[in-house]
Amino acid sequence: MVKYSTGILRKAPRTNYALVDVVNVNNRHSRSVTVQVFDWSDGNPVPLKLVPYSLRTCRIRVGPNKSIYVYADVSKVKFKYEVRITQSDARDLISNVTGVTKVTFAPQAGDTVLQHNLVRISS
Repeated sequence: MVKYSTGILRKAPRTNYALVDVVNVNNRHSRSVTVQVFDWSDGNPVPLKLVPYSLRTCRIRVGPNKSIYVYADVSKVKFKYEVRITQSDARDLISNVTGVTKVTFAPQAGDTVLQHNLVRISS
């Protein structure tokens, strides 16, 4: 398993949710992904609850050829947040992070981090 980070993201004014989309394009095997979202506004990491699980650390199983999503409410984050994703190093498991608005879930400029831009912080 490898842990990735978005790094610190400065929250765009209209961003309400940090949305993590994960797709497993393997046709045979399920994969596990662990997601955490932190509010760094006061200089210390404060874990936020993830929806729909109401957990601060969420381990999700992604079936073969399936996609899932999980998100955290970052509307009360004052300045900055971070998303950490722990997953296998398999090329057929892809995670993307997008900061989105309420209701229409419109992506916000500067709050999108694609798999190839995630920073590997441990293995």
